Amino acid sequence: MKKVGLALAIVFIISLAMFGISLAEMVVIEGTVNDEYQIVTDDNQVYEIGFSEQSDKLAEEVNKKVRAKGEVETGEDNTKTINVSSYEVIAAKSGE
Repeated sequence: MKKVGLALAIVFIISLAMFGISLAEMVVIEGTVNDEYQIVTDDNQVYEIGFSEQSDKLAEEVNKKVRAKGEVETGEDNTKTINVSSYEVIAAKSGE
């Protein structure tokens, strides 16, 4: 019985990898876009901006406070990357 459970778990993991199913968490974050392709939140959490059409547009909003929605992935070095699906500018400049 244990072998069957283990085999099913292995098949499940392989299926996730084959079909590109992401286990990333969908979140909404607010922070200021900097010129290093990052969003920095008010509590100083740093999110690297991932690569997508929306991410490229967001990266142009330097020094603006934004609300970004997307999937966050955490790398082996604990670097957080947000793959932006949508965003809105909520202040022209940080602190305004």
